[in-house]
Amino acid sequence: MNQNLNLLRQKYCRPATFTGKRTDHLFPLEEECEQGKALLAKAPKTLLHLQEFDPYGLQQTYRDEASGAELPVFAVFDLEGSHQLDFEIATDSLPTTNQPQSLPAHVPFQKTQAFIRKINDRRMKSELALTRLSVILGIFPVLSFLVSHTTVMVAAAVPYVLVGGWALGAFLSYVLSLFVLNRICPWKKLDITAEFNGILPKEAREKARAAKDHFDNLYLIVDQQHRWKSVLLPDPTPRILDPLLIGELKQSCGRKYYLIHQFDLTEAEQYLADEFATKPDGAACLPIEN
Repeated sequence: MNQNLNLLRQKYCRPATFTGKRTDHLFPLEEECEQGKALLAKAPKTLLHLQEFDPYGLQQTYRDEASGAELPVFAVFDLEGSHQLDFEIATDSLPTTNQPQSLPAHVPFQKTQAFIRKINDRRMKSELALTRLSVILGIFPVLSFLVSHTTVMVAAAVPYVLVGGWALGAFLSYVLSLFVLNRICPWKKLDITAEFNGILPKEAREKARAAKDHFDNLYLIVDQQHRWKSVLLPDPTPRILDPLLIGELKQSCGRKYYLIHQFDLTEAEQYLADEFATKPDGAACLPIEN
């Protein structure tokens, strides 16, 4: 079993009970009629005994020895989303999600940004120096005007011309210097990728399908330590072990998360063998783990 995920489960999960949603599976036509409304009013709700998950546990990071980057230990995949997550981290921007309060938003890319600023330290200092230099170089058009006698101008307009000439000269100097700096010392950023490559075993799949009726979103938390892909990082470890299946429940006071299952991924060949193997009569899997 994966050590990081086991510790995450031990430290950030606690027993909890909540009332699940009704699972009458009525069609909209049935729900609107009187008999359907009566059934929904009288149908008992499901009481679920699970473990509540504290998303603060996702704040853990590790330092990559080769690059010095501080990276998140965990990645979060939406069970209804893509198998590949791409993130771009720059000195002034971080990855964002469509839902700022969702579980993936708790992955701590802010700590990785400190590394990006460190590798761009030379660029930031150079740009600051060029800004100051551009302000100084902007004075030359003003000096050229003062020593020129080809233009006769009203005395009241002279200050405006001097300020305008200085601003234009400084701006043009800054743009030209910035163009050269981008060629010599461009900004560096970190593009990292997390990939999910595996099949949920039959038992986990059945639990996920049953949980879908009670939760708004389902996620898989995977151990991503030494598994991020990037040109700045060493080759990742390919295996993803023992992901946690997490259910997200939206409430008026916020969102709560519950651990549904922990399992080991399987390969396609093994999944097909298990799927079509002969099962004893009456064999069944519990929909949700207690």
